[in-house]
Amino acid sequence: MSRLADYFVIVGYDSDKEKTASNVGGQPTCGKIVQRFPEKDWPDTPFIEGIEWFCQPLGWSLSYEKQEPKFFVSVLTDIDANKHYCACLSFHEAVAITQTRSVDDEDETIGSSRLLGATPSSTDGIAAATTPAPITHHSVMYAPKCLVLISRLDCADTFKNCLGTIYTVYIENLAYGLETLIGNILGCIQVPPAGGPQVRFSIGAGDKQSLQPPQSSSLPTTGSGVHFLFKQLGIKNVLILLCAVMTENKILFLSKCYWHLTDSCRALVALMYPFRYTHVYIPILPAPLTEVLSTPTPFIMGIHSSLQTEITDLLDVIVVDLDGGLVTIPESLTPPVPILPSPLWEQTQELLSMILFPNLAQADLAFPTPERPSSLAKTDAQIDKELRAIFMRLFAQLLQGYRSCLTIIRIHPKPVITFHKAGFLGARDLIESEFLFRVLDSMFFTTFVNERGPPWRASDAWDELYSSMNELLKSEAQNRNLILTHIQELGRVLYENEGTLAHTSYAQKVLRPPEGAFQRIHQPAFPRISSEKVELIIQEGIRKNGVPQRFHVTRNQHRIIPMGPRLPEALDVRPNVQNSARRLEVLRICVSYIFENRITDARKLLPAVMRTLMHRDARLILCREFFGYVHGNKAVLDHQQFELVVRFMNKALHKSSGVDEYTVAAALLPMSTIFCRKLSTGVVQFAYTEIQDHAIWKNLQFWESTFFQDVQGQIKALYLLHRRQNEHQKEANCVLDEVPLEEPTALEITAEQLRKSPTIEEEKKAELAKSEESTLYSQAIHFANRMVSLLIPLDVNVDAASKPKPAFRLEENQSVSNSIMGSHSLSEHSDEGFEENNALEIGVTVGKTISRFIDCVCTEGGVTSEHIRNLHDMVPGVVHMHIESLEPVYLEAKRHPHVQKPKIQTPCLLPGEDLVTDHLRCFLMPDGREDETQCLIPAEGALFLTNYRVVFKGSPCDPLFCEQVIVRTFPIASMLKEKKVSVLYLAHLDQTLTEGLQLRSSSFQLIKVAFDPEVTPEQIESFRKILSKARHPFDEFEYFAFQSYGTMLQGVAPLKTKEKYSTLKGFAKKTLLRGAKKAGLLQKPQTKRKLVSDYDYGSGADAQETQSIDDELEDLDEFETQNNAMPRLLTTKDVERMRERSYVQDWKRLGFDAESQRGFRISNVNTSYATCRSYPAIIVAPVQCSDAAIMHLGRCFKGQRIPLPTWRHANGALLIRGGQPNSKSVIGMLKNTTGSNTNAHHDVTHYPEQDKYFLALINTMPKLTPLALNQYSGMNLSMSSLMAHGPCDERQPLTPELSRKHKNNLDVSDGSKSSQGGKGGTMKGNSKNPTAHAFRKMRLYALGEKSQAKSNMNVDFCADFIPVDYPDIRQSRPAFKKLIRACMPSHNTNEADGQSFAKMVEQSDWLQQISSLMQLSGAVVDLIELQESSVMLSLEDGSDVTAQLSSIAQLCLDPYYRTLDGFRVLVEKEWLAFGHRFAHRSNLKPSHANTNIAFAPTFLQFLDVVHQLLRQFPMAFEFNDFYLRFLAYHSVSCRFRTFLFDCELERSDSGIAAMEDKRGSLNAKHIFGAGGMTSNGSDDECNVYPLDIRSQRTPAPLSRIGHSIFDYIERQHNKTPIFYNFLYSGDKGITLRPQNNVAALDLWSYYTNEELAQGAPYDLEVTTVDDEIDLSEMKGKRMVITAGYDNMEKCNPNAYVCLLSEVKQAETERGHLPQKWLQVWNSLEVPQLEPAARNASLGNIFVQTHQHKRSTLEIIMKGRLAGYQDKYFHPHRFEKHPYTTPTNCNHCTKLLWGPVGYRCMDCGNSYHEKCTEHSMKNCTKYKAIDGAVGPPNVNMSQGDTASIASSAATTARTSSHHFYNQFSSNVAENRTHEGHLYKRGALLKGWKQRWFVLDSIKHQLRYYDTSEDTAPKGIIELAEVQSVTAAQPAQIGAKGVDEKGFFDLKTSKRTYNFYAINANLAQEWIEKLQACLQ
Repeated sequence: MSRLADYFVIVGYDSDKEKTASNVGGQPTCGKIVQRFPEKDWPDTPFIEGIEWFCQPLGWSLSYEKQEPKFFVSVLTDIDANKHYCACLSFHEAVAITQTRSVDDEDETIGSSRLLGATPSSTDGIAAATTPAPITHHSVMYAPKCLVLISRLDCADTFKNCLGTIYTVYIENLAYGLETLIGNILGCIQVPPAGGPQVRFSIGAGDKQSLQPPQSSSLPTTGSGVHFLFKQLGIKNVLILLCAVMTENKILFLSKCYWHLTDSCRALVALMYPFRYTHVYIPILPAPLTEVLSTPTPFIMGIHSSLQTEITDLLDVIVVDLDGGLVTIPESLTPPVPILPSPLWEQTQELLSMILFPNLAQADLAFPTPERPSSLAKTDAQIDKELRAIFMRLFAQLLQGYRSCLTIIRIHPKPVITFHKAGFLGARDLIESEFLFRVLDSMFFTTFVNERGPPWRASDAWDELYSSMNELLKSEAQNRNLILTHIQELGRVLYENEGTLAHTSYAQKVLRPPEGAFQRIHQPAFPRISSEKVELIIQEGIRKNGVPQRFHVTRNQHRIIPMGPRLPEALDVRPNVQNSARRLEVLRICVSYIFENRITDARKLLPAVMRTLMHRDARLILCREFFGYVHGNKAVLDHQQFELVVRFMNKALHKSSGVDEYTVAAALLPMSTIFCRKLSTGVVQFAYTEIQDHAIWKNLQFWESTFFQDVQGQIKALYLLHRRQNEHQKEANCVLDEVPLEEPTALEITAEQLRKSPTIEEEKKAELAKSEESTLYSQAIHFANRMVSLLIPLDVNVDAASKPKPAFRLEENQSVSNSIMGSHSLSEHSDEGFEENNALEIGVTVGKTISRFIDCVCTEGGVTSEHIRNLHDMVPGVVHMHIESLEPVYLEAKRHPHVQKPKIQTPCLLPGEDLVTDHLRCFLMPDGREDETQCLIPAEGALFLTNYRVVFKGSPCDPLFCEQVIVRTFPIASMLKEKKVSVLYLAHLDQTLTEGLQLRSSSFQLIKVAFDPEVTPEQIESFRKILSKARHPFDEFEYFAFQSYGTMLQGVAPLKTKEKYSTLKGFAKKTLLRGAKKAGLLQKPQTKRKLVSDYDYGSGADAQETQSIDDELEDLDEFETQNNAMPRLLTTKDVERMRERSYVQDWKRLGFDAESQRGFRISNVNTSYATCRSYPAIIVAPVQCSDAAIMHLGRCFKGQRIPLPTWRHANGALLIRGGQPNSKSVIGMLKNTTGSNTNAHHDVTHYPEQDKYFLALINTMPKLTPLALNQYSGMNLSMSSLMAHGPCDERQPLTPELSRKHKNNLDVSDGSKSSQGGKGGTMKGNSKNPTAHAFRKMRLYALGEKSQAKSNMNVDFCADFIPVDYPDIRQSRPAFKKLIRACMPSHNTNEADGQSFAKMVEQSDWLQQISSLMQLSGAVVDLIELQESSVMLSLEDGSDVTAQLSSIAQLCLDPYYRTLDGFRVLVEKEWLAFGHRFAHRSNLKPSHANTNIAFAPTFLQFLDVVHQLLRQFPMAFEFNDFYLRFLAYHSVSCRFRTFLFDCELERSDSGIAAMEDKRGSLNAKHIFGAGGMTSNGSDDECNVYPLDIRSQRTPAPLSRIGHSIFDYIERQHNKTPIFYNFLYSGDKGITLRPQNNVAALDLWSYYTNEELAQGAPYDLEVTTVDDEIDLSEMKGKRMVITAGYDNMEKCNPNAYVCLLSEVKQAETERGHLPQKWLQVWNSLEVPQLEPAARNASLGNIFVQTHQHKRSTLEIIMKGRLAGYQDKYFHPHRFEKHPYTTPTNCNHCTKLLWGPVGYRCMDCGNSYHEKCTEHSMKNCTKYKAIDGAVGPPNVNMSQGDTASIASSAATTARTSSHHFYNQFSSNVAENRTHEGHLYKRGALLKGWKQRWFVLDSIKHQLRYYDTSEDTAPKGIIELAEVQSVTAAQPAQIGAKGVDEKGFFDLKTSKRTYNFYAINANLAQEWIEKLQACLQ
C-alpha cells in the first residue's frame, strides 16, 4: 500500500523578492512556498526543492486580469531516478500594489518582470504580450497562486479531482474544513500496488471517487497519449522519434498546451516498453531553466512554444513541434539517427497504417465492404493500445534470442548478469545494423538486462509475448489475417491493464465551481491552513491504516522466465548459400592434414581454404576444428605445422570485422597459449606471438565480454559439479551421471538456485558465494596473463637491450598460475601503439591497461577488495617476468624466420650443368609486360646461378595461384645488362625491399628481382661478381659448350688470348701504333713467316663509314695477336677431308666443280687461310683464274674478302659475295675515282689481273643475243625482263596471294635495254634507226654502298654498279635495343605518354629494317631469275649484311635450302664458312669484357626474315617456327659450339674443324648421299674418332669439343617431330616472292612469348618438351592451358602429332615394335587431287609478280638516281594550279587540295609551294600522271635508322613514275579493262562522264576526258582501295537511270561514286576491280 500523495503545497507570488534591490537588473521574479503539508519530510520520500519553478513554467508575473484556473502535471526526477508527479492547479488572486519607490523605478521593475515572464492570458496558455497601461499607484493587480499535490503515483485524473474539490470548497466557501480535505488526501487514502483492487474513497467534501491501480507495475499506462502522438506527427515521424530515443538522442517537444507536452512525453517513453527511459525526463521545463537544454546527456524535455525563440542554438537536439506536426533533425547531428533494420522498418509502418487507417486497403476498391456498425467503433484508448501492441511486437522480434546471450557471472549472494553483445549481433546476422548496435550500447539496455535478465522473477505481458513470438510469426506467415487478430488481442491485454472498464462502471461525484466563479471581484485570498489540524488528521489516518489489509492484492508470482527462441552457439554454423558443404569439408580436411603432419597435402588445399575463410561460418568452423585437436594445455607442433596454424589464425582474425571479430578472437584466445613450437632447448614459442598484430587485442570491451563468457562457463561447471555429486550420492548408476541427457544452461542453473534460495541456509549461501568469488579471482589472474602475452611485443627488449633491467621480482608469483611461465611472445612487426620501444615504458603502459580491466570486471563481479589489491600487486611482476622471458625467444625467433618461407625449389639442370653459387631468396617482381601472366607475378622463390644459366624458380605470391611453379631463365652468355635496383614495393606483404637486381638478356628475357631481407648485400655483390666473370670468361673454352659434354680433345691448346694492356708500356705502344695506322703513316709490320698478304684494315673513308671504330680496334688487336701463331702443316688427308665439308658438297651440287664443265673449279688456295683469314679453306674460282692470281687479288678488298661465287642459278646467273673494294682497284670499269682515296702503295699492275678475274666470272655465264628496242623508249635500264612476266621457264614465281598451280605461260617479247655511251637521261625512241638501240643487257649487277665512288659505265664489261640503302650494324644495334625495351619493358609504360607497346615497336624501326632486307634480297632474286643476270654483293666487309642478303636470296630461289638439311648447309656455308663474326656480334669475345660494345642482331634479323617467309609461305619449308626460335635462342646461349667463333680459322686453330672433318669423312651416309640421313649418335657413339685420340694413354691435357647444334637438332628430329613442319609440300622449282611492306610483316613471337611453367622451352632436356605425349590421358579430360604460362605446343599439340601418337600407341598395344615417326610419315601416300581448272588472264599474270618486281625497280632506280643525279639535272618549270580534286604532293606525299598548288608545265608533277624548293631536279619533260603517289610498299619512315631514308623514298617514287611513263597510255597490254563511267565530283557533287582505264601493271584506275586523251585527269591507286561495293541509286540528271548501275569505290582517303549505264556493265567493273585487288 502507498499514499495517494506525499505532500500538499501552496505556492504564492513572492512580492518580497520583487522588492529586493538585487532584482533591479532584470532577474525573473519567483514564487515562494506559502505552506506545505506535512511540514516534516516523510522518511521514505524527502521533499523536492524548487517546486515553485514548475508551478509557473513560463515564470511568475503579475497580471492585470484574472485568468481562468489551470491544471497540469509536471514530472520531477530525484537523485535515485524515481519520478515524482507534481499536479498543479493554478489560479489568480488580487494583490494591492503600494508605492514604495519612485515612479521610474516601479515602472522599470514591473515592466521587466512582465517582459521576462510573459503573462499567461488565456486558457490555452498563449503568451499574451498585452500592452501595459499606465500604472496607477493604488491599482489592483493579480498574482498567481498554485495548489500542488506531489505524489509518486501517476494518477493525474484523481489529483485533478482532489485539487478541484479543494478549490471549489475555497471559492464557494463551502462548509468543509480545508484542513480535513488536505489531511485525508495525505494520510487517509492508501492506494494498493499494481494488481490490487479498485479503491473508492472520499476526501471529506461529500465527493465520491475511485482509483483503479494497473494490473502490472511494469506496463506503462498511456490513456490515449500514443494515439494523440500519431495524430499530431504521423507514422514516419513517430518511428524516427522512437529510433532517436532508443539511440540516446536529445529530444525537445514544443507545444502551447502543457497537457500535450506531458502526454506526448509519456507516450514516447511508453513506446519504448520493455525498455525504461533512464535519462533526464522533464515534460514541462520552466523558462528560467532553459539553459539545461545544453546538457551533454540525452534527455526528453518539453517547453512552451513561446520560448522557441530563446533556444535557437541547439545543434544536437531533435525538436518536435506537436502543434505543427513537425520533427526537425539538425543537419549537424552526429552520428545521424539510425533507423530500424530493413524488414522491420517497412513491416512496422505497414502495421501502423493498418490500425490508424483501417480503410486504406480498400479505399481504391470499386465496391468496398460496408463499414462496421458504430456501436463497435474503437475508442481512442483502444486504438492507443493496439498501436503500443505493434511496438511491443517490434521489440520482441528485434530481441529474438536475447536470453541466449545473457552471461551469468554471479548467482550468490545476488545474480549479476551481463549481456554478450557481439555474440548476439553475430548470431542474429545484424552486425551491420547501426540501430541495434547503438541500442545494445545504451543505458536502457543495461537496465533492461538487469531487470529482465534474472531467470527467476515475475513475468509480464512482454515476457509472454517474447516467448510466443516465433509461433505467432509462423502462424501469421501462413495466414496474413491473423496479424490483426494478434495485435488486437495484445491491445486488449494492455487495455485491461489500465482498468478503464472497472473505473467507468462506478459513478463518481466530484465538486466543481460554477462557470465564471474565478472572475468574482471581491474574492478573499486563499486562507492560511492550520498545520496542526492537518498533522493530526494525517497521524490519525496513518494509525488507522496500520491494521491488516482488508483486501487481497493479486501479486504476480515468481516463476522461471521462458527462454524463448534460442540462438545458435557462437561456434555453430548455419547453412549458407556461400558456404557449400564441400567448401567446409575442404577446410576440415586441410586442418586434419596439418595435424597429421601431411604438410604437402595441406599446402595443396591452402588456396582453397584461404578463399573459404573469407566467409564467417568457415572462420567459426576453423576455430571449432582447431579446438577438436587440443588435448591438454600444450600442443607442440613442428615448424611447418606451426606456420600453417598461425597463418590460418591470422587469416581468420584479419577477415573478421566489427563484433564478429569478438567471436573468432575469443575462440582462438585459448588456442593461442596452447599451440607452440620448440625453437631450441628450453625456448618455446607460442602461437599468440604470431597473432599480436590485430586491433582486437587492444579492445577492452572484447576482453571484458570474453572474460564474462569464460566466467559463466566456470560458474556453470561449479554448480554442475555440486549437482552431480548430489546425484551421485543418491543414485548408484554412474554411467547415466557421466552422460546426462541434456546439460542445463547457465540460466536454468541460476533459476534453480534462485528458486531454492529462500530454503538454502545462510552458511551454504556464503560458501557458494565464496566459491563464485574465487572462480572470478582465478579467471582474472588467468586473463591478466593472457593480456600480458598478447599486448607486450616480442621486440620489447631490442632498444632496451643495453640498459640495465630493473631487479624486482615477486616471489609469490610462482604459485599464481602455471600459464605465466609459458607466455613467450613473438611479434616482429607489432608496435602496439606505444610511442617509444622502451621495455619499462611498455611494461608500465600494459600494466595500466590490465589494471583498468581488473577494476572493471572485478567490481562488476563482486570480487573482494583484498583480492583486487592482490591482482593489482601481481600485474607488474607478471609483466616484468614476461619481458625478461622474451629475450631468448626473440633471439631464437630471428634465426627461424617470422613466417615460414616457402621451400626453395631447385631448378632442373641440363647434363653437365652445375650450380656455382648458393641460391639467393628473392621475389620476382612484375615488369612492364602487358600479358595475361601478370597475375602470377610477384612470385616468391630464389635466384640460382649455374655454369650455363641464370634461373629464378618460385611460386606466385597470389594465394589463388600459389600452387603453380614460376620459372624465368636465360643463358649467362646472352646477358646484355645487369643493374642494381632499389625500393621495390611488395603489395601482398605491404613491404618495401631495398635491394634488387635487374638482368636483361638478348634471348628476350628480363628478370627483375627484389631480394629477401635475409640476403645480405655482401651475398648480392658476390653474386654479381661471379655473374660478370661467367659472362666474360678468360677464353672461349670456359663457355658451357666446352664444359658440359662432348668428346675430349687431346693436346689442343686453347687460343692465346693476351690480356689487353697488361702493362703501361704495352698500352702506350699500341696507342701509338694505332694512331700511326689510322693516319696511314705506318704499314703493318711483317712477321717472319708471312701467312697473310699485306692489307690495311682501316684505310680511307670507306672503312670509317662502314665499320665502327670499336670494331676496327678489335680487328687490329686480334690480328696482331693471332699473327704470331705458327702455321699449321696440312696433310693430303686433311685437305681431302676439307673437300668433304657440307658447303663444298653443296657447290658440287650446284655445278661449281671442274667435272661439271661450267667454267668453275673448287680451289684449295685458302687451305692454310693465307689468302683470306675469314674465308673458308675451300673456295670456288673460275677455271680461267689461277690460284696465284687469286692470292694477289686479296689485298684490294676489305679484309682480303675477294668476291667469290656462292650459288648458281640453272640459267647460269651467279650470286657472288665479297668484301667492299678497298680502293681504286676492283671494279675499275664499274666505279670511278673522285680523287679522295689515292693510296700510294696500291700498284697499278693489279688491274689486269682483276679485270681478268671479273671477265672470267662474266664469261662463265651463257652468251646473250642483242635485242632491238623498237617499241620502248626510256632510260638506259636493262629492265625489260622485269617488266614482262619473265622468261618462259619451268620455274614459276611464287607469291603469297596466289595458288601454286601452274599457269598458262605467255610468250612476251623479252626486250632488254642497256646503257649507251655512258650517257644518262632519257632518250626519245628513234623508229627510223632501230638498230641504233641494239645492245646487250647487263650480265652483272654489283650492289654496293652509296659511299663508294662512281664511275662511267663500261659497256665492254656489260656490268652495272648499283648503290643501295641497307640496315647496317650502326642502325640495327639501336633498333635491337629499342625492340628489347619494347618487348621487355622494366616498368609499366604510360600509354598517355604515347609509350604503348605498338608505338615503341614502331619507333624501334625493327620491322622497317626487316622489310628493307626482304626488299633488297627480293631485288637479287628478280635480277637473277627474271633478268638472268648475275649479282655481286659487296657491302661492308662482306660478312654481315652480305650474309643476310645472300642467304635470304638463296632461300627464296632454291627449294633445297628450305629443307632441314639444306638450311643447315646454308647456315654452315653463308654464315660459318664465310666468316660471320658470331663471337664479336654476340659480344662473346673474352677481350670484350672491359669494352662497351653493343650486341649486334645480324643473325637474328636473318632468322626473323626466314620467319616472315615461313608465315607467308607455310607450305614451302620443311622446318617450323620452333626450329627458328631454337636457333635464335642458341645462337647466343653458348650451349653449342656452332656459333662461338668468328671464322673457320678459329675453329681450325681450336681443333674443332679437324674433328668435324674426321667425323664427316667417317660417316657412312652423307647429307648429300643417297640416304639423305646422318647417323643419330653423338660424336662418341658413332665411333668416328681414331683410337689414339680417344685413348687415355697420353698425359696431354684434354679439353671438350662440345656439340654442334645441327647434330643435336638432327638427333631430336629423329626422335620427335618437334622441328618438323607438317604442312611442307616439298614442291621443287618454286621461287618465293614475299610481300615486304611493313604492314605485311608480323612481330615474331620469339620476342614476346614466354613460358613461366618451365622457363624458355629451348633447353629440351629441362622442359621435357621432347617427351612423348600420352593421348590416352588427355582424351576426355578438361584442360586449362594458360598462354604465357604453359607450353602451347606440348599442351595443345596439332592433329598430326596426335595421330602419330595414336599410331604408336596402337602398334604398342598390338605388341609391335613402334616405328619412328619419320618412317610412318614418309610411308603415307598423298592422295591425288585434280587441279582446279582456271582461266588465267593477262591481267592475273601481270598482277602476280607485279608488286614484287616493282619493289626491285625502286631499289635499282634509287641507286641509279643517287649515282647519276647530275645526269638527270632537269629543273621543273612551275606554274600555279588550282587542285579541285584531292591530289598528293610528289615531294612530301601529303594532301594537296585547293588553290595552293604548283604544277610542272613539262612533266605535270604536283607540289606544295613550300615543296617546290626541295623537289628533285629530275623533270622528264613528259606529261606525267596527275597526283600520282609512290607505291604502297615503299617505306615512308622518317627515322634516322630507317632502311630507306625519306629522300631515297622520294627518289624511288619519282623514278618509278619515270619508268612507267615510258609506256604510251594506248598500249593494249596496259589496259586490263576500259570504258565510260559517270563519276561524282568531290566538291560540287556533280556527275560527269569520264573514260576509265583499269591498268593491272601499274595497279591503277585512270580516268580521262575522252578515250583519245593521253594525259589522265586523275588517277586512283588500287593499293589504297579498301572495297568495291554496289551502292544506292542517286539523281544524276539523266533519263532512264538503271538503279543497279551504281557502285562505290572506297579508298583510304575518300569514297568514289560511279554509275555505269546498266547493271551488267556495273557488275563487270566490280568483278574486274575485285580481281585486281586480289
